[in-house]
Amino acid sequence: MIQQNVQTSQVKYGSFHSVLCKPTSPGCFPSIITIHGIYGLQEMDVLFAQRLALQGYMVLAHGWQTEEKDPADRKIVMGIREAIDFLKQQDQVNAQHIGLIGVCRGGSIAMIAGAHIEELKMSVSFYGQAYYPLNDKKPASPIDLVNQVTMPMLLIHGEEDIIFDAQETIDFYTALQTRGKKAEYRLYPEAGHGFFLKGHRNYHRQASEDAWIVLSQFLNEHLPT
Repeated sequence: MIQQNVQTSQVKYGSFHSVLCKPTSPGCFPSIITIHGIYGLQEMDVLFAQRLALQGYMVLAHGWQTEEKDPADRKIVMGIREAIDFLKQQDQVNAQHIGLIGVCRGGSIAMIAGAHIEELKMSVSFYGQAYYPLNDKKPASPIDLVNQVTMPMLLIHGEEDIIFDAQETIDFYTALQTRGKKAEYRLYPEAGHGFFLKGHRNYHRQASEDAWIVLSQFLNEHLPT
């Protein structure tokens, strides 16, 4: 079904090697940039992008690790801006409706993007890290940037996560709410880190299926097709 209804191709812009998934049907589509985890752009990330494309989105699985495994946050933000520029050049793209979804390290990047990239209409963070051990590459934690968030955010986390504690998502959500920002969150008691994407060792079918419903509702509201 995916192969019949979604066109998948490898693309390059600047130094970034990425994957573009788009519906084969005619139309002008809103777009989503997906941000993978620290272990690279994998098959499960492409399948995720394809499934989003089936829902009527032009999806760019952005290969943000082109130059190094964990670049400085400012370089990552610059790379996302290049991804946005690339999408705007594509036929069938509604350039005014672009969102972002990140998982794992990408979930932390989604938090940062919500504060730094005003062109985005929404941002979704799956099991991100709100508190950094600060260094030159990471001069501010995502939670330090909540005052700058300009878009609706959805935050999803598993309570059994032993990589990034679910309390970090709760704290980030609370900080957004306290400042009057639009935000939603969902916790899954039996799910661990990486539970959402099928193919991850911690994939949790029941939690993932429910999170898809939550994600789809959020997209329908803030990035409708």
